[in-house]
Amino acid sequence: MASIESNADSAEPNADSALRRFLLFGVAGRLCACDLEVVREIIPSRAATRLPGAPEWVRGLINLRGTLLTVVDLAVRFGPVDGAGVANSIIVAEAAGKVFGIGVDAVREVQAVDRSALEEVDAQRAAGGIVHGVVYVGVSHAEAALVVDVAEIARQALVL
Repeated sequence: MASIESNADSAEPNADSALRRFLLFGVAGRLCACDLEVVREIIPSRAATRLPGAPEWVRGLINLRGTLLTVVDLAVRFGPVDGAGVANSIIVAEAAGKVFGIGVDAVREVQAVDRSALEEVDAQRAAGGIVHGVVYVGVSHAEAALVVDVAEIARQALVL
C-alpha cells in the first residue's frame, strides 16, 4: 500500500479553503488529476477477471483483501494516443457511494492548487463526461492536467 505525500509546503487538508488538493497521475501519455479526498489508497496493478458484457474500458474484477473491486482502464476510455503506457498502479477511489479502482500508468504526486485555477471544459472536450476541467500544475504552472470526475467514472463504469 502506497502512502500519499504532498509537496505543497506542509499545507494541512483544510488549512486554506482556497486550495484544492489533487493527486496527479499519468494515463496513456496524458497528465491527469483527481481530488485527493476521493482516493483511499494506491496499490500495484494486478490481473483482473474480465466481466462479460462490460464496456471495453472496464478491465474487470480484482480481489483486494477479500473484497471484489471493479477496475477501470482510463487509457482505453480516453482512446488511443501515441506513447500509450501500461497500467502500473491502481488508484482505489470512493465516489458515488462505491469503491472501485482506476488503472493508471504512474502516480506522480499530490499538489495543492488554488480553486480558481480550475478551468471548466466544454462538452465536446469532456471525454464523455469524465473530464470536468483542466488545472495547471508544476513549479511554474506550465503543465496542464485533465481533472477527471471520479463520481462520473463510477456512474458510467458501475452503471449506477
